[in-house]
Amino acid sequence: MDHLIILLIFLAGAFMEYRVLMKKRQVRDIVVSACFLSVGVALVLLRQLQVNLPSPMMGINVLFKPIDLFMSRLLK
Repeated sequence: MDHLIILLIFLAGAFMEYRVLMKKRQVRDIVVSACFLSVGVALVLLRQLQVNLPSPMMGINVLFKPIDLFMSRLLK
């Protein structure tokens, strides 16, 4: 039941936002917003279903570790 309430809240927010964007004919903004909203809804629902999600810090470390090593070598 909680999942349905969360989904309805997301959809109501999206409906209000997209209605304004459609009047302004900002299709690109709608597409980008829908992508982010889809990812957000998926993450919230997975969290509600108690699915173990990896920490975002792992991805950040993978991205920035080579930069850190490069900068460390430059500053020595």
